[in-house]
Amino acid sequence: MIFDDSFLRTLESLVLLARRLQTGERAGERPSPRAGTSSEFRDYRSYVEGDDLRSVDWNVYARFGQMHVKQFAAERDLHAWVAVDVSESMGFYGKREQALRVAAAVGYVALARGDTLSWGAFGEKHVAGAERLRGKGAGIGYLRGLEAAPSGGKTDLRAAAPPPGATRGLVVVASDFCDRGSREALRAMRPRGGNVVAIHVVAEEELKPRFDGPVRLADAETGTEIEVDADEATVERYREALVARWDALEAFCVREGMPYRRVLATAPLLDAVAALLRPGGALARR
Repeated sequence: MIFDDSFLRTLESLVLLARRLQTGERAGERPSPRAGTSSEFRDYRSYVEGDDLRSVDWNVYARFGQMHVKQFAAERDLHAWVAVDVSESMGFYGKREQALRVAAAVGYVALARGDTLSWGAFGEKHVAGAERLRGKGAGIGYLRGLEAAPSGGKTDLRAAAPPPGATRGLVVVASDFCDRGSREALRAMRPRGGNVVAIHVVAEEELKPRFDGPVRLADAETGTEIEVDADEATVERYREALVARWDALEAFCVREGMPYRRVLATAPLLDAVAALLRPGGALARR
């Protein structure tokens, strides 16, 4: 089980960190999904578990017996789309489990902050997901959905893209980005008025392959096989090529203004996600 009691305690620690950071920000410096300070009333929406009770219009509740939340002109909904790669290449060295943990943490914190969350698991195609979740009460269902997502198949990052109109704020993709079309796919999924955050999950073992001499290597997703004489010089060339590939993706993201973070499959979740929430981090409130 990926999401045990210890993991849930870690999620609550991240929620507390996010709230402390949010409380310390000055009004007007970030968009907020909660009621703004403007006195210009905009609309009502139905109450969902996790909404601030102070924003409920109790007069409406007294008249109609239904809870509605007041929204003001200063309020701006952030709609986050979280996409997690569950393809065959992610099944090595704990990469898939780490990607699921990071996706779980990002989505859970978004729900706890009052954001709207949609998510999808993908390989060669979209294989699981849900749209427009709201409130911390939706968090457990979100975790169960992630945990139950089927895995395997090739990597096609185009399947990570949110449906048209599904988000207008933030897209977070957790993947090993083995797809050769990763850059074009990332650029294409940037939401209007928002951005894409690339969470690149890698493994230490990928840099230190444990083989020597003649070996036959098989591509986990395509089944293609090659024979290699894995002497020290060959392994070093492989390592240099792999790091160059990783660095090229990071450089692309920097040029495009997309936040990029490389996360080891064995990294503690708090270390992997907390840095994203702190001021200047990819997931910090602006």
